Order: sequence, then C-alpha cells, then structure tokens
Amino acid sequence: MNLERIEYLCEDMAKKLLIELPYLGNIAFYQFLTRYDEVYIEKHEYFQKASFRNRCEVAGPNGRLTLSVPVVGGKDKKQFYSDACISYEHPWLKDHWNSLTAGYRRSPYFEFYEDKFEQVFSKQHALLFDFNLDLFYLTLDLLKLPIQVKFTSSYQPNPAPEFDDYRSYFLPKKKQDCSIEYPQVFGERTGFLSNLSIVDLLFNEGPHSLQLIKSVV
Repeated sequence: MNLERIEYLCEDMAKKLLIELPYLGNIAFYQFLTRYDEVYIEKHEYFQKASFRNRCEVAGPNGRLTLSVPVVGGKDKKQFYSDACISYEHPWLKDHWNSLTAGYRRSPYFEFYEDKFEQVFSKQHALLFDFNLDLFYLTLDLLKLPIQVKFTSSYQPNPAPEFDDYRSYFLPKKKQDCSIEYPQVFGERTGFLSNLSIVDLLFNEGPHSLQLIKSVV
C-alpha cells in the first residue's frame, strides 16, 4: 500500500459525525454511529417539525406505529431544539410506555431491559432534548457501542472539513437503506417492518443487536 493511500485512510478514520439527536432513533441512524469514534450532537439548531427529533416508529399488532412527543408551542413556535419544552397536557408518557409494553412484552429481551427504559419514561423531563439524551445514552449502553459523544458549541451552517454533516438526513418522509432482518413479535401478521426504532432491535435481539448492525455497515 502506497503512502498516499495510507494518508487517505487515516484522514477517513479521523472523520467526525455531526448529527441531530432523535427520539429513540431508527436502526439506520445507529448504523451511521458505528462508523465513527467521535460523534457530535447538534445542540444549537432550531427545532424542526416533522422530524425524528420528537417521534419514533415502533412495531404494533397492526403494523408500524408512530409515537410523537408533544412540544409546547407546537407547529407555530420557532425555538431552539435545546429549549423545546415537553407538553404534559395529555398523558403521552403513559401512552408511549403502554405502546412499548403492548408491542414488545412477548419479545425475547423486553424483560431484561424493561426496568431501565421504564425509569426514563417515569420521569417528567422538562426539555425534549434532555429526555432524548437520557434515552440515547441508555441505548448506547445497552448496545455496548463505544463512541465518544460530544456537543456543538455553536451552530455552523458549513462545518469544518473533518465533520461528516448528516444533520436532518434522517427524516420520516425519507427512506433510508437498512438491510437488517430479524424475527419480530408480530412478523407473521404484519410481515417484516424495516428500520424501526432501535428499541425494536434491542427487544428482539438483545446483546446480538450491535453485531447485526455492524454486519451491514
């Protein structure tokens, strides 16, 4: 291997991922994370509506189910994501937890992770960012995914060359490739539902989840 090729590989390995923080991000999102040792979470962007910042997709007995976290101000308020307050006008925390329980109670690993997720869903976080961050750290821990998580200090529309900018790449209306397949609780009824939230993979595959994610990276 020549020196130029070695330098290219070293530069590629040194890349940093710049990305937003989703609500229980999908499997394709976590596939991206495994490609980097250092991940920067964008903390100074405006909250974007119709994104995975406050919604995720899980499996239900009737197919794909979207769970949305209500935000104070809703569609009409322009605000920074890190300042977006969660609305508790309706008992969405209970509804989301009941949906996860109904969808995954019969999955092989739900009982092993149930208490840890329930602890997060039992707290009333004031800010959406903090709620998502607690869940994010929990999923990294369960996956045993050894990445450094850092945060941006300011918003940069054109980040430095060492960053791979994938902010707003993962959108509900945009299909991402995710070729991982595994047994799902309602698979015989609904067929395989691809690229759901990472919890779908964790509850069904447990400690094998990271191996599956890396198998198609």
